[in-house]
Amino acid sequence: MDVIRESLAGKVAVVMGAGPGQGNAVARLLINFGAKIAMVSRSGSSFGLVESSTIKIFKGDATNEDSIKEIRDKIIDFYGSIDVVYNSPGKYEETSKDFPPQSDLMEMFTSNVGAQYNVIRLFSESMKKKGGSIVNIGASPAIFTGSSIAYTVAKKSIEEMTRKSAEMLKPYNIRVNAVLPGAVSREDRFRKTFPFNFAKISDTTDMEATEVAYVSVFLLSEMAYGINGQSIVVDRGMNTLRLSRK
Repeated sequence: MDVIRESLAGKVAVVMGAGPGQGNAVARLLINFGAKIAMVSRSGSSFGLVESSTIKIFKGDATNEDSIKEIRDKIIDFYGSIDVVYNSPGKYEETSKDFPPQSDLMEMFTSNVGAQYNVIRLFSESMKKKGGSIVNIGASPAIFTGSSIAYTVAKKSIEEMTRKSAEMLKPYNIRVNAVLPGAVSREDRFRKTFPFNFAKISDTTDMEATEVAYVSVFLLSEMAYGINGQSIVVDRGMNTLRLSRK
């Protein structure tokens, strides 16, 4: 814990998609490790956190370039720089027996891939001088059984976008990785689960958001300096269960 704290203390961390669940847990972990944070969500909710000199809360839509650019500039004006970005905007859609029209596919692609692409492109511009780390959020293949084809295609694309972004940003000392979570509870149970109060590993219960947040924050920190362009499944082995049933 002390090593991660040393890596993140004083750093400016942007949490995109700071809604209930994973984004909120990531924000709380970053605060615990001494980072200055900027939380961005469509609702602009603080989710129990109070703005201060080290916590700023913004309302914005990651699918809108102008909105994200304006927020980026406000963060830099307030903190002076941006060091790490947790990049999780997107939405879920359950499976259907029918192929959706192309417009539905493109809408899901925009909400997931397009939104995260905007964040990578616009925030990395401001990180090139100092370097830093970006963590995108995809999905474990275990999720795809119950999700729509549009969601599956969009989330799978994030893995390749992560690899290519890492290649393009490596010369600027910016690492880009992705976390691929399984089913995660959206309940705010951070105080009950932090630091390591997790239930027994199970294939039938949702994960705690804190479980996924730990991996995300590790990748944001310099503890993961040797990891770049990787997509890491965090699902308690739900994906192995899916494979065993084939």
